[in-house]
Amino acid sequence: MYEDGADAAVGPVPSLGGAVRKFNLEGLIPLILLVIIGVASLNYFGVIDVPFLPKGSERVQVLFIGTPSLGEKTALDNLNYFLNYTSREASSFGNAAAETLQQYDIVILDQSNSNDKSVSVALSESLQNYVRKGGKLIIVMNSAIYPSVGFQGYTAADAVGWQATLGKISPAYCGADHMGVPSCKEGQERNLLGRIWRQDFDHPIMQGIEVAPPIGDAPFRLTALPITADAGAKTIAYMKAENTPQTFPAIIEKKSFPMGTVIYFNYDPGYTQTILKNTIDYLK
Repeated sequence: MYEDGADAAVGPVPSLGGAVRKFNLEGLIPLILLVIIGVASLNYFGVIDVPFLPKGSERVQVLFIGTPSLGEKTALDNLNYFLNYTSREASSFGNAAAETLQQYDIVILDQSNSNDKSVSVALSESLQNYVRKGGKLIIVMNSAIYPSVGFQGYTAADAVGWQATLGKISPAYCGADHMGVPSCKEGQERNLLGRIWRQDFDHPIMQGIEVAPPIGDAPFRLTALPITADAGAKTIAYMKAENTPQTFPAIIEKKSFPMGTVIYFNYDPGYTQTILKNTIDYLK
């Protein structure tokens, strides 16, 4: 009787499984944070190498695919106090392009001064994966608008535009005009006297710059393409002509999940070296 009454008074013993699981999860969170901080610290001080995580005193590594303009070369040379850059042609990349790209913090793709504006399938896919994994890419004008096929670098002229070569990472869209001509194709360039105007007033790339060159100075002689911003992209600055009633996107940005960033310049960024420096500072 006593034992039965005692059991009835106490009632059923609650299960501890939920509490134990909750305790274990809460206890793991600080441990996970410590591991993340430890890995980031080791990477920061150069003990280990984790791609795309910032290093402490390490210089920014920049890969230039194509041929730099005089202005771009001057800007990059003037930044040699914190970056190193290497130039090579797109045709020099083989099937190991992905391993090469991951060695660099920023990739600049500028074939606007080259006759060959194509990229191989291997380089195309490697650039897309590089960005998706957190890489930073700058594309200039009509670079990489053709896929190259075969072993001799032949260009597949039936596919024109970044959607065919860079997929969804491209900030710029190469649409067709009323005659069916792609807007990024050679011969579609517009020559103009104009200035670069800030559109996104909070963006670090245009920090301290309302218009370049300032009103009162002679406008730039620019070459631009009649492209548009791709879906999901943001226009940071636009180009306004002073000799014709025309405007074009000048600088466009597109983010790729989770941390990748692509910046598109619709003109030679060597004209605006401060903006180019701001862009590298923003991406590094």
